[in-house]
Amino acid sequence: MSDVTKRYKKLSTIYFWLGILLTFLPCIIFGFIGCMNGTINLTNKLRLGVCFATALLLTVMGVKSKYNCRSITYILLFGCYFVVKDIKWVILVAGLCTIADEFYIRPMHRYYRNKASINKEIDKRYDVQQREE
Repeated sequence: MSDVTKRYKKLSTIYFWLGILLTFLPCIIFGFIGCMNGTINLTNKLRLGVCFATALLLTVMGVKSKYNCRSITYILLFGCYFVVKDIKWVILVAGLCTIADEFYIRPMHRYYRNKASINKEIDKRYDVQQREE
């Protein structure tokens, strides 16, 4: 594999994980902050836990089936609703992260993934050509 192909593959992986972080991290952070607040009762913390467990299950199913499920973000937002007093900041941050993910991170991931695939084919042809000589 050439250096260019390795670089494209690395950038594709970085953008993939950055997209996942932008999708889930804000809701998880706000959920933990809400639980640490101490003013939330146990029932609401259990509701948040059920929402996180459901989101985790959907994430695992999505990774196995290679399906990008946006409803996971909304399930996490629903869970955060029970533990965060000022929900508008959670919705604002999650919305901005979703917009950044949809319009910048995911297209860049697809771009570099396609470039890596194309360069991998070019590398195969180059290797075959080198063996024939």
